Amino acid sequence: MFQANTAFVRRSSLLLTLLLPVSAAFAKTELTLAHQLEGQHAKELQQLVSRFNESNKDVDVQLVKRAPNGKPSILNLATRVDLAKYLNNPDAYVSVEKLLADNKVKFNPKTIAEPLRNAVTVNNQVQALPVAFTTPVLFWNKAIFKAAGLDPNKAPKTWEEMQDMSGKIDAAHATNCEYTTSWPVWVHIDNVSAWAGAQTVTPDGKLAFNTLIQVRHLARLTSWYKTEYFTSFGRNNEADAHFVNGECAMITTNSELITELQASKKFDFGVGSLPVIDDNAGAPFNTLAAGAAIWVGQGHAKEEYKAAAKFLEYTLTPQTQLTIARQGGFLPLTPAAQAGAQSKLLRDDLQAQDLGLANVMKPAASGATVGWISLNPQLRQIVDEEMEAVFMGKKSAKSALDNAVARGQAVYKPLPTVASTGKARRK
Repeated sequence: MFQANTAFVRRSSLLLTLLLPVSAAFAKTELTLAHQLEGQHAKELQQLVSRFNESNKDVDVQLVKRAPNGKPSILNLATRVDLAKYLNNPDAYVSVEKLLADNKVKFNPKTIAEPLRNAVTVNNQVQALPVAFTTPVLFWNKAIFKAAGLDPNKAPKTWEEMQDMSGKIDAAHATNCEYTTSWPVWVHIDNVSAWAGAQTVTPDGKLAFNTLIQVRHLARLTSWYKTEYFTSFGRNNEADAHFVNGECAMITTNSELITELQASKKFDFGVGSLPVIDDNAGAPFNTLAAGAAIWVGQGHAKEEYKAAAKFLEYTLTPQTQLTIARQGGFLPLTPAAQAGAQSKLLRDDLQAQDLGLANVMKPAASGATVGWISLNPQLRQIVDEEMEAVFMGKKSAKSALDNAVARGQAVYKPLPTVASTGKARRK
């Protein structure tokens, strides 16, 4: 019995020895993806990663919270707020275009929508994958429009029309919040300027968002603030929750809000473009897109980069891209995802994303150099402060914007991207 058991142990040991190399061959390469998302967007990212892990035998991606000022992980998701910091520090990251080429992943950068691609292109290479970009649009509450005697299917085409509609909503006592906005600097300085064809910075790097167009627009907002046609809830996206709750008739905010509105199902809503200024020749031009992008950190092993390339390849598949656009409310990245967004089956679900991309793809005004004012945290704070001083009656619109330009110049740093050139795109 003892001898038989010894033989069995020997055979088992031999079998285990033979199997060890096979098991080692199937060991997964582990990667971390650092992020700072919260709430629903964090859940959506986890779902994306889980689907990848389930479909891949060789790679396992784990989400971790990014430590402030910490060393970049192999994969990093930079939000719109962090985008400028990442773009101004390209040496800390591996260009995704180079990474995919080095690992023989078929990738044509030109398949990414040009404005999205240009926003992350430095030194003629796509530095990051712009997976979750958005642009401002107008949403309106159809129930409130109907209660005010307005056509619930008609959005204001101009800011003047929005003022008239706000007056009718106010007169009908349909709500105490006719219009609100999230991200005031992003919407009303960066995007209203681009939409109107007005530069926010000169070609030689001087801030210039204090032209007549911007002054008049801020003065109009201030008059609405005084008459309570415009309600300000904060400097970030605080207004989104108030609109989703049904408190406001209209909001200008990022296209991604559509997913929250669809999930809440509290009221019927419409989606339209930002209003234009009546006497603004040639407008509308284009809106701007920015958002979260995946960056690949420097200083990792060859097998980790090979695994990272597989994750990026998965992220670029048409089905994944369409899922990201549908669940997150983000602009479709590639032609396949764009075609899916325009299909009869998904057109209603993706109306904000489809419209947003159409507006981003419009030709920019010739010479309207983009300063990306809101992507610089210090500059954004300065402009927020000056705009709020106007709303509170402490300054005129002109003096506030003049002061914002003067104060902001010391902290302004142009982004090193193609999207900052202001060159008009061909239709």
